[in-house]
Amino acid sequence: MGVWKSKSRGWWVAKFQHQCERIKKEGFKTRRAAVLWEAEKRQDVNALPPKEIPMMLSFQELATAYLDDIRPRMRINTVRQKAFVYRLFLASLDADVPVAITTKQISDYLNVRASRDGAKTANRDLRDLKALYNWGLRQEVIEGRNPCNPIQKYPEEPYRPYVPPPEDIDKVRMAATADERDFLETIYHLLARRSEVARLTWEDVNFEQRMVRLYTRKRRGGELKEDYLPMNDTLYHVFHNRWKRRDKTSPNLFQFSGRQLRHMMERLCRRAGVKPFGFHAIRHHVSSILNDSGKASMKQIQKLLRHRRQSTTENYLHSIEGSLYQAARILDGIVAHSGTPNSEMKSEKAQD
Repeated sequence: MGVWKSKSRGWWVAKFQHQCERIKKEGFKTRRAAVLWEAEKRQDVNALPPKEIPMMLSFQELATAYLDDIRPRMRINTVRQKAFVYRLFLASLDADVPVAITTKQISDYLNVRASRDGAKTANRDLRDLKALYNWGLRQEVIEGRNPCNPIQKYPEEPYRPYVPPPEDIDKVRMAATADERDFLETIYHLLARRSEVARLTWEDVNFEQRMVRLYTRKRRGGELKEDYLPMNDTLYHVFHNRWKRRDKTSPNLFQFSGRQLRHMMERLCRRAGVKPFGFHAIRHHVSSILNDSGKASMKQIQKLLRHRRQSTTENYLHSIEGSLYQAARILDGIVAHSGTPNSEMKSEKAQD
């Protein structure tokens, strides 16, 4: 969704979605013309009276009304994922039904999802179904209680993301084109997310103060929040070189399409001959390097990662608090005083 230039035809295209309807126009000679048309068209459709929500809702009608309401505030991928869950749940019922779904109907669906696709998938579906009914209760378009509330989450196996070694990062760098390498370096040196780098414009880059402004929607309610991060020497040279050879018709630093970004890392890893990893693994990799170096505090790493809570950063790094290391050393002393010195333990291990 948005405005982009068609590489095959050379003209600009504008497209957006409103209440489940895709509105598109192409053939613009300049990006400015496409942006102005999109803004005017959005204003026109937003001025139309909203669709009335019927008093007697079916599940599909409730889901459609909820998705229409959250679409302006949430990322398009989030909305699509929720829509997918609601379609899947509706398909499990064989037909559209009144909104008064029972807890057992939802539980039966989730049990199938958990056994077939795993506990994490079932818990995600439970979260999206619960959000749907909570919205309906807040909007007062349904009555009663949320049928998801009595359902407990499924126990999940702890998730351990794959963090690539430095040599694999270097191999991927070498396999990338100049533009792809610049994109990777931006993620690496800002510890940024793919979507944050993809939406960077030249207005977000301050060469004088050596600062970069990032926007993220990783907040409750999908709120777009801005953060300012320092630009180190490596990134300064990357951005400065891109500025000199920039496309003056576009304000964006990078011109990759969504499809190109979705498949970029898969293709680069295959070309480099390394175990596949994604953009987010680079973020894990760099934060682990900073943590292991001992030169960056947990608070500094938290600010670079832009986590709201330090506990999130600690879980992200899979770190163990220093107090636990201290407790482990105390156990060493207890073993030594119990008559089994560390030296004896080492000699026994050597004999084994």
